[in-house]
Amino acid sequence: MRALFPIALLLAGCGTGAGTGNSDGAGNGADEAVRAAVQTATLTGLYEGGAGPRRNQLCIVDRAAGDARFGLVLWGRSDSSCSGAGAAVREGALLRLAMEGDGSCEVAAAIEGGRVVFPAVVPAGCSYYCGGGATLAGAAFDKVGGTAEDALRASDLVGDPLCG
Repeated sequence: MRALFPIALLLAGCGTGAGTGNSDGAGNGADEAVRAAVQTATLTGLYEGGAGPRRNQLCIVDRAAGDARFGLVLWGRSDSSCSGAGAAVREGALLRLAMEGDGSCEVAAAIEGGRVVFPAVVPAGCSYYCGGGATLAGAAFDKVGGTAEDALRASDLVGDPLCG
């Protein structure tokens, strides 16, 4: 019986720790659900995609009466990239991104919750915003921050604020 007493104490201690971990886990899950709901309530925020040290970034900042501004940087092979900025308009499950510059480029991306996915084929004018080996086609971004401050963390090709 004495040999079982230390094992029982050890198991009781593990049970308490595990119970605390489980309730924290449940609380964290609830907190994550609340953050996710708040995070996707508006377009404003920072979206990222791709792999590696240079993440693709899309930032959006909502302004008055449905007017929103965006900036994006998308990395291709080697040091090639796409970059641009302009106006963003949400129309249900579509996010229309119109680049402002010398080339005509309006992309109708799919938006669901906190994920933005560009179509597999983009207008030919969008190539103006991309170097060789980079394309906007099929790009996907996940929302990683839902505030204007998060959007301001995005940086352009030389490290300046993308949505600043």
